[in-house]
Amino acid sequence: MGREIKKRSAKEAIAIIVDGQTEKWYLAKVKDNYPCTALKTVKVKPELPEYKRIQDLFDLAKNKLDKEYTFVILIVDLDEPRNDSSELAKFNDLYGKYLLAKKDKLSGKQKDKYAWMKNILVIVNNPCFEYWHLLHFGKTNKSYKNYKSLLPDLKKKPNFANYDKTDSFYNNTPNIFERLGGIDGLIKARDNAVEFDLKTLESEGCSEMNAMFEYFDQLK
Repeated sequence: MGREIKKRSAKEAIAIIVDGQTEKWYLAKVKDNYPCTALKTVKVKPELPEYKRIQDLFDLAKNKLDKEYTFVILIVDLDEPRNDSSELAKFNDLYGKYLLAKKDKLSGKQKDKYAWMKNILVIVNNPCFEYWHLLHFGKTNKSYKNYKSLLPDLKKKPNFANYDKTDSFYNNTPNIFERLGGIDGLIKARDNAVEFDLKTLESEGCSEMNAMFEYFDQLK
């Protein structure tokens, strides 16, 4: 069951912020194959993705809203923050402010600093983006500490025995969208997706990528 998303206009300028090249390769194939005009025109930022600290990701989202875009989707992987107590604390703080902003429950002083978060959608992958791939093959909430611990299970799936975070795996034939079962596989993954919950960060894995598709599906 997805989170509630208010209807918005397809005329909005929308950006998706990622911190890894694999997300950018995947989204390029989705844009080629998913029947949604608004998604096909969205910009994926930055042009050269690399790992960024949690504060940097949220700062980049705010910067994009201030200068270029009316709405920003921020995709966050938790494997690195979970290995760094200060980063995890920063995520907990900013994600908590985000939840308050979306529910219009920020205090007076908080509104001055965090009201902009009403115009973003934070998508959490716990621990990593590859959890989304697993959901194409079945429902799971298995907890993994990081990408390395998830990889053996992913490599057991059809077409993923030689999985690697490389341009060739994602873009050669079959490309990543085809390896994941195309539209049918995507429908299955969306059905298997659940929302992230701070309370189960250490005990349950998840990918909220379905929320991105829900957002674009409701655009006019």
